[in-house]
Amino acid sequence: MNEFLQSHSTKLLGSMPVVKSFEGRLASLNDWWGKITLIGKINSHNVATTILDDMSRTQLKFGELQKQLTRNLLVENLQKLVLDNSSKAQVAIDLLIRNLFERTADVGFLATDDDIRVFLGSENVSAEQTQFIENRLQEYVKKYSVYDEIIVFDAQGNVKAHLDKTNPICHSNDALLAATLTSEQDYVETFRYSDLQSERRHSLIYSCKITQTDDKRSPVLGILCLCFRFDDEMNSIFDGLLMPDDIAVLAVIDREGQVIASSDEKLLPLNTEFKGDAGLRMLNYRRHDYIVNMRSTNGYQGFYGLGWRGQMMTGLDRAFGREEMQPSRNGYTEIMHQASSFPQELREIHRASSDINTDLGLLVLNGQIASARKNATEFMPVLEAIKQIGSDITTIFDASVKSLQEVTVMSSHLNNAGFLASLAVDIMDRNLYERANDCRWWALTSAFRRGLSNTALSFAETRQISEILQYINALYTAYTNLYLYDSQGRILAVSAPQQQMLVGIKLDESSGATEALKHSDSQHYTVSAFEETHLYSNRHTYIYNAAITDLDDSRKVLGGIGIVFDSEPQFESMLNDVLPRDKQGEVLAGCFGVFAQRNQTIIAVANNPALKPGDTLEVDAAFFGLKTGHRSSEVIQQNGASYILGVAVSKGYREYKVQDGYRNDVVAMVFIPF
Repeated sequence: MNEFLQSHSTKLLGSMPVVKSFEGRLASLNDWWGKITLIGKINSHNVATTILDDMSRTQLKFGELQKQLTRNLLVENLQKLVLDNSSKAQVAIDLLIRNLFERTADVGFLATDDDIRVFLGSENVSAEQTQFIENRLQEYVKKYSVYDEIIVFDAQGNVKAHLDKTNPICHSNDALLAATLTSEQDYVETFRYSDLQSERRHSLIYSCKITQTDDKRSPVLGILCLCFRFDDEMNSIFDGLLMPDDIAVLAVIDREGQVIASSDEKLLPLNTEFKGDAGLRMLNYRRHDYIVNMRSTNGYQGFYGLGWRGQMMTGLDRAFGREEMQPSRNGYTEIMHQASSFPQELREIHRASSDINTDLGLLVLNGQIASARKNATEFMPVLEAIKQIGSDITTIFDASVKSLQEVTVMSSHLNNAGFLASLAVDIMDRNLYERANDCRWWALTSAFRRGLSNTALSFAETRQISEILQYINALYTAYTNLYLYDSQGRILAVSAPQQQMLVGIKLDESSGATEALKHSDSQHYTVSAFEETHLYSNRHTYIYNAAITDLDDSRKVLGGIGIVFDSEPQFESMLNDVLPRDKQGEVLAGCFGVFAQRNQTIIAVANNPALKPGDTLEVDAAFFGLKTGHRSSEVIQQNGASYILGVAVSKGYREYKVQDGYRNDVVAMVFIPF
């Protein structure tokens, strides 16, 4: 950032009204000081020249201090903007990559669906069979609502079934189909225009070959393509990161440097090209200067997608002209002086300005004594003017440092803490959205429905169901166990071999199974309360449940599926991912994060071994009353230490916790030592 500041300091200063104001006042004061000194030299021959020399030397100190202050005002204002913009650019691309990581598992799993394999393996497919598969695809999208089209091709590129009836596709020669057939990878990811969705300007497609068995070397039956709702997802991310009055443009840039998503397509249209991959730069775009922050993704569990980057672009003429957020509480000045995060240079500037005022006070006192001795009454107005200059210096420097403390530095810390808490709970909602989808989709597995329709499962059927559960669990590692239970809530099969002792036991109401068995609607799911359970080694977790219904009569409930979320490492990882880090990538010392319920019960903790799930979090209860979807930040005292606390309450993701009837407000808190 220093290089950026050196290259563009003149432009930056011209765009910062507050900094220009302070600089102007200091320059005017310095100019007046020079005139006073000159007047003193001309009219006060009877006064010792050492006093006038001291005035000149002190003025030189003031001039150097003025430059230091101006630079620090520039640095801190720029740093606040860069922190905010780079954070949003980083989060935009990382949220997207997290979402797309889930899609890579989806396409591989759905491509092994037995019903789709049977359908493609049939020689003479009836209209009823096609309708059955398309209904099944519809069920899939009702749960995984991130897709707007699913297409099943045969190996020759002929459409055998698809979801979107407004899409006129019957056959495709798109190169992605041939690439999928010849690929040794588990999936192929494609983003561009495609005739798979000919009326769309671009499509993000995940494709996978459908083979006769789970052995990838078995005969190829066809190709599965999942079309992701890319524009819809990007609008959701942009809306979540940008305020309604935000003047910046947030975008996603592809590997070639072209804009593929923009929060303002009028100002920054798709396909606009950006050269290079500089993290921070000044760019002249459409005859206006912009500060541009570009960030590469951190990836997620080894997945980096197609090399896309997030970019935030702010017009220089408006970047620093907005009215800054004022802290919610007065009296930060003393705290800021003690804070390790307060810039050392500003401490020294504040101290040096006080020293200059002290020097001027002594100079005036010496001048008064000398004037009295020599009866130099003509020098008294000069001394009074110098005294006023000292007072003005104190006023201006105090005001400028306070502005940096409370308006720039403090608001930057507060904004960042609230933003990180909001990000943490957003990641949680997005993750648990997938869990609600998983249990409902797996409940529709035909093998499960056929098996549970029998009065008693045979050994072979039990083994088949167990193998399917194990296969699913191996792909979806966010669970410690998946289990099937009958209509009485008795466990019939499990995915985890070490949990085999659970087979035969009856689930209690706390697992969520009893409520799940009451609902035959394929969209319904239940979630246990977050509490200790023997199903998770007597630790706290959520268990997601969905009913399994009869293949011939979907109103008849045969049993259900329960999936045990591995909450401790999963939630801890989510919190760790948002905690602020140093230049070496390590979490800043003393920072920690918490997920909690509204009753202050801790759900998860990261980086604080003194707290654990199930404990009560001793923080002001008012923070837990924050409205759904809102965030806040404040400086608090906790166990004798000062923290900047960021707080945010979950708002759900898509229909999850918004339109599906499930309510479970989670409060995320990020504690940053001050």
